[in-house]
Amino acid sequence: MTRLNLLAPEYQADPYPFLAELRNRSPVCQVDPNGVWFVTRYDDVMAALKDPQRFSSEGLALLAEPPWLKPNPFAQSLVTAEPVRHGKLRALINRAFGVTGMARLEAFVRQTAEELATEAVRRRDVDFVQEFAFLLPRAVIGHMIGVDRSVYPKLQRWGMAMATVTGADTPEKQHEIRDALGEMGRYLDEVLEDRRRQPREDMVSDLLRAEVDGQRLSREDLVSFLYLLLPAGLETTTNLIGNMTVYLSRYPEHLEKAREDKAHRVNFIEEVLRIECPIPLGYRLTSTDVRIGDTTLPQGSMVFLSAASANRDERQFSEPERFLPGRDKQTQHLTFGHGIHYCLGAQLARLEARIGLEALLPRIQALVMKRREIDWVYSLAVRGPAALPVELIPRQ
Repeated sequence: MTRLNLLAPEYQADPYPFLAELRNRSPVCQVDPNGVWFVTRYDDVMAALKDPQRFSSEGLALLAEPPWLKPNPFAQSLVTAEPVRHGKLRALINRAFGVTGMARLEAFVRQTAEELATEAVRRRDVDFVQEFAFLLPRAVIGHMIGVDRSVYPKLQRWGMAMATVTGADTPEKQHEIRDALGEMGRYLDEVLEDRRRQPREDMVSDLLRAEVDGQRLSREDLVSFLYLLLPAGLETTTNLIGNMTVYLSRYPEHLEKAREDKAHRVNFIEEVLRIECPIPLGYRLTSTDVRIGDTTLPQGSMVFLSAASANRDERQFSEPERFLPGRDKQTQHLTFGHGIHYCLGAQLARLEARIGLEALLPRIQALVMKRREIDWVYSLAVRGPAALPVELIPRQ
């Protein structure tokens, strides 16, 4: 079997047949780029996620900070922190990102979703990614950070730069990413300084006030979290909403069910999260020699944990290639990870997806894709449509 390249066009277009073959023939193997180890079965991925001592998050830090990009504050963020530092950071950030913060956001999310849905349906023929799937999380992240609306257009460039670091294979792409992230860093420094002088009712001010056992977040911790928040809160949710739209068009029978039944809306979102994972890989570095099945991974090995494959593992899910909202074990997917690094923004992503559906579905009779082939975002880090030309047929 030829060694799989995760950046090959045929894999990016449809990775699932390749993943199914690996699960059955070579569940732990080396793949390109760079001969990294690739883990594809659910139980093996879960075991690694539960073992942060031997499967260190330093793997993600190394990928996020290649030699051409250093320094990248994302590489020192919560998602790459080892257990002791991670516990401190998460406790502080939870003060600003917990239930109270989500409750404060819900009214804003709903109002924004209603406005975007009204305008998209009025226009009827739209690129749903650009006119809804991206604009909703952009507004939410902008609102959370408290950025000026004049900066909103830059958020897409910054978020895409963060999400495509792993696919930057030319000097031109690398230059674009360095330029975007430099601009982003300068702006975030201005935001932090402004909130120190004049606190507001936004998340940055909450983070500056957060205190646990007499400790507060350092400037470096604050900047690294904001570098994490942008791709995690913007690109991930954009791709989740885009993937939901793809599956509404492929399975139109679920449109009416989701419109009438809140429980079905929740089930629909969970099944999209499972079957079209917007965060397809977890990145780890082995801190010692590790044996998985019949394969030994040497100390210092870069490991890709394939959530996209684990979520379709026939050993865990019945008929995993079928789209079945409400299936058994529907919330046992690994899209948001597991263990200490379980995604802090999972609740927010689900909230935006649900409210987005609730704003759109009462307004449309049908959603029709304008072309069959989907242009997927070219990245190891995220999975979602780059564009979605659709016709939104209004309800009469």
